[in-house]
Amino acid sequence: MSEADEALQANPYRQVGRVAEGDRFVGRGRLVRLIQSAWQEPGRPSNVRVLGYHRTGKTSLVRRALQTSSVRRGDLITVWLDVGTHDSGADLFRSMTQRVMDEFRERGRHGGTELTEQLAAINSAVQRDGEWGDLREAVRAFFKALCRDGYHVLAVLDEFDRATTTFTRLAEFQLLRILASDPMFSLGLITISRRDIESIEHDAAGGSILGGVVATRRYVGMFNDEEADLMLARAAVVGIGLASVREEIIARTGLHPFLLELLCNRLVDLHQTVGELDVKAAYEQEAPTFDRQFAQLWQNIEADSKGRATALLSRLALGRALESESVELSQLKQMGVVSSGPGSPILFSREFARYIQMCAVDH
Repeated sequence: MSEADEALQANPYRQVGRVAEGDRFVGRGRLVRLIQSAWQEPGRPSNVRVLGYHRTGKTSLVRRALQTSSVRRGDLITVWLDVGTHDSGADLFRSMTQRVMDEFRERGRHGGTELTEQLAAINSAVQRDGEWGDLREAVRAFFKALCRDGYHVLAVLDEFDRATTTFTRLAEFQLLRILASDPMFSLGLITISRRDIESIEHDAAGGSILGGVVATRRYVGMFNDEEADLMLARAAVVGIGLASVREEIIARTGLHPFLLELLCNRLVDLHQTVGELDVKAAYEQEAPTFDRQFAQLWQNIEADSKGRATALLSRLALGRALESESVELSQLKQMGVVSSGPGSPILFSREFARYIQMCAVDH
């Protein structure tokens, strides 16, 4: 077999677990357009919070929106920061101005040597170790100079849940709030997290001020049926059809993006090894990963709702009717964990229901 033929036989799901880019990104067209609407109009980008549970594709969605945007604005500088990789709030703000400075120089989008030198001088002040007050004023001066010359910044803060440990005082959230709302600046903010900003702020600093200016919520939940079919269809590049076992697959994974790709990956591996499509065997090999995913999802829901939503999930898993709609049920629907069934709401997958039933027995 030639190298070209060998390349064609590579498992199309082998990158499972990584950020989905290019052909690996499936569907989400409406959500992509909603994210892109934050910066496509002239002027200051709007603020957006992207919310979703672990491994539902939040980061992939925002990256896709940036990479496929048809609008190319010479006045807009976009920077991406992973909050969890920073030791402190001060470290995050230093990274933010440095990334903007680097992008400003690389793209050559500046108003002449004078502005470049001015920004470089202010950025040098930001990068120096010093008191919080000095850093705050230098950061303000940096973004004020950009705004004054007609430039806008879109700052994407990924893993914003980690702000609970990266930020240690309300003043750091306050500076973000000012940059993302005050007319003297022109910064738009996109946060990517599991939890709402208000909850993150409260745990980090005992108050909430940023949430009020990042009011637009975009929820990233499970795939729809069409998107699941597109994921399954990727197996065709290696001559495998998964449509015949779709029902078996979805019973285990639901429409969960990561779990669906995970099981498809194992199915293709097994088929290429033994020549059969055996969903049961594929699931058994991936069962530990499924259980870890379910455990993390359960723990996150329990922590976020202080146990109220997990009590609701237990009732659904055990087939008990819910007395009424609730804030917790609405949130679970928005995040894709629960969907509306023909009668009462149902959990996103049969195996997740089984996991909850087992937890109930253990306790």
